[in-house]
Amino acid sequence: MLKKSFALFITVCVSGFLFIACNDVNSPDDRFSAFLENSSFQTIDSDLALLKDGGIPVDESDGVFSIGWNEIFRPFDDAARIRGMAFAVAFGDQNDSRRYGLNMGSVFINYNGNQIELHKRSNDVRGTMYSLFNRPFGHSDQLLEYVPDIEYEFQVTGSDVISQFSFSLTSPSTLMDITSHEHGNTIDPSQDLTITWEGGNADGKIAVRLMANTRFDKGSRDRRRRGPRHPHPDHIIFEILDSNTGEYTFSSAQIQELLSNVDSAHLMVGVSQMDIGEVEHDDKVFHTVMRNGNSVMLTIQ
Repeated sequence: MLKKSFALFITVCVSGFLFIACNDVNSPDDRFSAFLENSSFQTIDSDLALLKDGGIPVDESDGVFSIGWNEIFRPFDDAARIRGMAFAVAFGDQNDSRRYGLNMGSVFINYNGNQIELHKRSNDVRGTMYSLFNRPFGHSDQLLEYVPDIEYEFQVTGSDVISQFSFSLTSPSTLMDITSHEHGNTIDPSQDLTITWEGGNADGKIAVRLMANTRFDKGSRDRRRRGPRHPHPDHIIFEILDSNTGEYTFSSAQIQELLSNVDSAHLMVGVSQMDIGEVEHDDKVFHTVMRNGNSVMLTIQ
């Protein structure tokens, strides 16, 4: 039975965390399959770590089902395009300090007359996980559309360790959208930075973030570095707002202190939200996550 979701808005999924190798791979089928599996596991591991950092009891949970739009990264080359992503994992025993994924059969997302199957990735070390990540975070070409105020159903066909079940999450009325800045705008770090946004639920907390990003800087090692990673704590500012005010100002002092810790020509600014719920099945408690967010990359003057 799906328990009533509670709203929790946190900062997760900064775009720089999850870049993984996903360009053309010229290798035999078996090596390419292993590459896809490793990429999927890496991305989900990073996502789970960020959810845990944000307060979700991942270690105590029996699994996580996540769906959302633009939470990881809005595609800067096409601001009108909405990126939908999802993953699912049911935890078994600990394995090599990481949770072992149980086989759930097949996992589908049904919505608005459409059905999309999550990619099933398995190996002997990590077990089974399910993902629907587009490039550059994964290899799915399927489009998970955003339709406001409708139910998105996770359908699990089941296996010998987990019986079949399904549950639904309701999409937000509007997605978060930063209105004060666009990708590539130039800012003066000696001035306060005020960001405004629209969308999201009227009630609940909002998380805003400002992060130094060196990936686009010429000569930066981060331009060549791949794989999921957390930013250094001195390279990012997190602020939690008690209500959806639609506006927040980072002071010039905050920006100067941030830039004193890292030599960067770019700053990533973002807002994000996440609704968390629980589903009980087979004497297990799975955590559900409905997410959306927005980020833009700014150039420092």
